[in-house]
Amino acid sequence: MKKFYSIVLAVLFVAIGGSLNAQKQRNEFTGVSTEGNLLKSTTVYDLIRLKIENEFIFDATVIYYYDSFTDELGREDSHKMFNSNEKIPEIYTRIGTEAMAINGFAALNGRSYIAVPVSVRNRVYNECTISATLDDFTDEYDVVLEDKELGQYTNLRTSTYSYTPIDLGINNDRFVLHLSRSAKVITSVIEGFEAEEPVFVTSDYGQVNVRIDEALLAAPGPQANIDVYSMGGRMVTSRKAASGFNQIELASGQLYIVNVTVGNHRTTKKVAVR
Repeated sequence: MKKFYSIVLAVLFVAIGGSLNAQKQRNEFTGVSTEGNLLKSTTVYDLIRLKIENEFIFDATVIYYYDSFTDELGREDSHKMFNSNEKIPEIYTRIGTEAMAINGFAALNGRSYIAVPVSVRNRVYNECTISATLDDFTDEYDVVLEDKELGQYTNLRTSTYSYTPIDLGINNDRFVLHLSRSAKVITSVIEGFEAEEPVFVTSDYGQVNVRIDEALLAAPGPQANIDVYSMGGRMVTSRKAASGFNQIELASGQLYIVNVTVGNHRTTKKVAVR
């Protein structure tokens, strides 16, 4: 009986030891950690923490934006320390060919769209789930994860994404994080600058909104058309448009290209539908 309990304790010790083997990294310059900040920094970063986990354990990486950061390697960046335990799924970004656990970028500054390639390393064929912590990230942007191998788009503000590795090892090309200015911010801009732009394209939950200035369609002749394409170039829908607001219902959690043509005037925009 004593031998039996010794075996059970040994198994539990190995299991617990393995579960604590995930790599947790901290940037000494900014105080930012892949597991969350122990002390609240007086500096406010636009920060996204991506987490990957399987049935065994998890790993995390940080993407963050600030005025004094650059997109090149700097003190705000920390190289990825890879794990020896093959059961641990790993997630990270890159600067050039270098793997980064914590990656700082120049301030967002209202840019309409940003894409960040995301790398993973899997050494067992277990289902993995990717999620995002966005408590310290501006709500001005939609955060959408693209799985390029399966053609799937997931809004990480409202959902998580699960996948099973197709090939083991490092995969630098499967995932992209898309950051797009959200509808609420664009709508507030529209209200303040209606007279300056004849066509506005915004997105919301399950729909795209197209607003066309009445003056653009006042003269006889010009016809307005709205064409919506998937990221793969497939036409999703096409319809005639009227002045004022035009609403088009679309599948949520996807990125679309919206093309609005009014006579010789054309507006093209990439939008994320939540």
